This record gives sequence, structure tokens and C-alpha cells, in this order.
Amino acid sequence: MWGRLVRDRLALLGLLVLGAIGAGALFAPWITDRDPLDTNFLRRFEPPSREHPLGTDQLGRDLLARLLYGARYTLGTGLGAMGLILLVGTAVGLVSGLLGGRLDALLMRMVDVLLAFPSLILALAIVGMLGPSLTNVLIGIAAVGWASYARVVRGLVLSLREREFVEAALALGAGRLWVARRHVLPHVLPTVAVLASLDMGNLLLAISALSFLGVGAQAPTPEWGRMLNDARPFLWQAPHLMLFPGLAIFLVVLAFNFLGDGLRDLLDPRLRR
Repeated sequence: MWGRLVRDRLALLGLLVLGAIGAGALFAPWITDRDPLDTNFLRRFEPPSREHPLGTDQLGRDLLARLLYGARYTLGTGLGAMGLILLVGTAVGLVSGLLGGRLDALLMRMVDVLLAFPSLILALAIVGMLGPSLTNVLIGIAAVGWASYARVVRGLVLSLREREFVEAALALGAGRLWVARRHVLPHVLPTVAVLASLDMGNLLLAISALSFLGVGAQAPTPEWGRMLNDARPFLWQAPHLMLFPGLAIFLVVLAFNFLGDGLRDLLDPRLRR
């Protein structure tokens, strides 16, 4: 599988880009010795130079340091939100599909209610009630995003529940929890993994959008969406302040889409060349 994945040039490119950005976030203290929060009003709006490779912002802070440390906030929040979405969505889908009955009807009506609203607007409302912070953004996005995964997992479970190996395990006296863990979950996870990799780009865009709107990361946190919001008044005076955070978001979203397409081709036999 790894060999087939690396032969897909776009998937390999996405993997390399994500690896480079992740390494930059992880090893930020070794890449630059600048503190992303240090201000120097005498060096505001400096263009890229040897001392400041990406220039400085409106407060004289080093833009490269803020991008590298900001990747920790943006990617960390995205991965945390996706982890919660997968955990809740997969659990609800498994329970709903395997048990059925009134519990299935109740859970699916909850899913229908959540899917009836635009996800970003609903997440914005939840974060607005909880208060502006990255933690609340994570909670708001996870509270909305699990519904679509629960519906997909439930559909897969309903299909698997009628298969002979599941019926045989139940006929031999296996508990539903054991059947779900041993027989159903391994068949569900590949599809969920592909869906998560394809959806990760949209998730990061939502996190950046909420920070850009002012309900996510708060100043002086170097989060990419927050950096775009802070640089907006200075677009014509110092365009590089919006260029580099926007380019970072663009590259990460594109890399996740490339990787998701590669995983889909890899795990779906009908799409393999």
C-alpha cells in the first residue's frame, strides 16, 4: 500500500508538503531564534530580508516565527477537532447501525437536525455562546461535524450487518460489542480515513475563517486565520502580511486534498488504475 501511495505523484506531493509544514511547526525553535510575540515598533512593516526572511508585521514581529508557531495552533486545533469528530461520529454510527430500533431513529433525527443548518454558521453560533477561543472553536466544529460521519458509518454498518460473517458471529453467541470491534469496525475505518483526509482541508478553512471573524484565536496568538485578520487593514501598505498566512493555508488545504484523493484511489479497488 505504501508503494502504491508514493507512486501517486500528487499524493506524494501532498504528503511531503504536510511533512515539511509539520516539521517546521515541531522544530520551530531550531529553525528560528525569534520569539513570535516579541514586538519592535522601530522595525514595523519591513519587507523580507536576511534578518527577517518573511519580513515583519505591524508590530515589528518576525513573520516567519509567527507562521511556524502558528502552524501549531492551526494544525493542532484541526487535528484535535477531527479526532473528536471521528470518535463521536464513528461511535454514534456503530451504535445506531447495529442496535437499530428507537435508538437508531432518535440518533438519526439528531443528525438530520444538525445537517439541516450550514455547518459554519452553526459552529459560529456555538462558539459565540461559549466565548471566543481556539478551544471553543474546536468544540464548536466537533459538535457540528460528527453528524455527517455518523450517517456515513451507519450506512456502512447497515450494509455489513447483513453479511454472512456478521450473522455467523452473532449466531455463535458473540456479543454485539465484540462483533462491532472485531468484524465491523475494520471494514468501516478505511472509508472513514479517506473521508477524514478529504474533509481535513475544509476543517482547517473553517478554523481559519472563525479566527478571521474574531471568535477563534485572540491576539497576540500567532494563528494563521488571526494573522489574516490582523493584517487586513494593512493590505495595500504591506501585502506580504496577508500573502504568507494565506499561502500557508492554501498549501495545507491543497496537500490534504491531494493526499485524500490518493488514499481514496488506494483503498477503493474500483478506482485503482
